[in-house]
Amino acid sequence: MNKESIIQYLENNGLTDIDILKDEEGLIVATAYYDFDDDEMEAGRAYAKDQVVEDDDESVYTDYLMNYLVDLAVDNIGEIMEEFIEEEGIDAQYLTYEMDQDEMESIQVAMLFSKGDFDSDLEDILDELEM
Repeated sequence: MNKESIIQYLENNGLTDIDILKDEEGLIVATAYYDFDDDEMEAGRAYAKDQVVEDDDESVYTDYLMNYLVDLAVDNIGEIMEEFIEEEGIDAQYLTYEMDQDEMESIQVAMLFSKGDFDSDLEDILDELEM
């Protein structure tokens, strides 16, 4: 398992600001950002606008928009990870961090890549790293 090939694959699939948190034999833990493009943001805005009713305040619109974007990111990152797993024959886990409503143009994701069986869970490793 090559750290450079993982970084290259993630960059080629639109993830940015990739940071390797842990790199040891058979295990790589990284964080990155999934940046929403203009079409994704516009689709999210249209969805949120369709969901709110006249009496709703702005926070309802924001909640719908954030939920849409998080779901979209989870789906897209899942596809990216599945393709990488198939191509490289490794195991992978990922999770998204909570989205900040003041920075809705991207969402942070943590990823674990492992070769063979690995007993730890991504959340446990992130806790150990105090992330």
